[in-house]
Amino acid sequence: MVSRGDTDTSAAEDTSTFQLRLDDLKRRGSSLLVVGSVPNELYSRASRQMLGAPTEPRRRLTVMNESASLDSRLHPSIRRSPEWTRVIRYQTLERSAAAASAGGTPIQSAYERRVNGGLGRLGSEISKDIENFDSLANGMSPAELRVAFDALPSLLANYERKEVFRFLHAMTAHVRAQKGMVHVWSPGDRTDEVNRMLAPLFDAVVELDVDGQNARQRWHLRDIDVSSGWFPLED
Repeated sequence: MVSRGDTDTSAAEDTSTFQLRLDDLKRRGSSLLVVGSVPNELYSRASRQMLGAPTEPRRRLTVMNESASLDSRLHPSIRRSPEWTRVIRYQTLERSAAAASAGGTPIQSAYERRVNGGLGRLGSEISKDIENFDSLANGMSPAELRVAFDALPSLLANYERKEVFRFLHAMTAHVRAQKGMVHVWSPGDRTDEVNRMLAPLFDAVVELDVDGQNARQRWHLRDIDVSSGWFPLED
């Protein structure tokens, strides 16, 4: 199930190394780049798992676009209040100007808000939510903070890659500093140019795929060059 580059090591040894590293990432904080030429619904399923089960006391922050469904991401029993759940609906400067002229639909939720503007504004709002969560928790426990970031395609369409790279570097570092876990959605294959460029920013790359009727995933841990085999993506 687990392989390390091209070396011939025992499956048991690699599996143990892989699991120990996953446990370490959960304790110390981690960033995951989620890739795959798959339907959005499949990513939503994976993201829902990464945000944590309803029984887990997690502080969840999701950065998504205007039309994305939050119900597809959060189990109905998850507490949707500013103390536990926050949602940023992000628009770039260009999109926010167009929406303003057309008259945007107001968001009526205590835990959900629209953020318009550039990368600096978006980064500031994310940082503010993380700091507020930490204050409410009187210091968050390892893996208590879970962040899902879906806005990467929009950023890449509107900003230079080097600007997006710097933004992601700062955001992932902030989440790791809180021992939190952040995953970033980047549609396209693992070998695509943009994903190869971004991969060094992350602790692991998670590939999503569909094999016939079955959804599956594969994890690549970057620092120790260990990969899992394909395994099912559960509902």
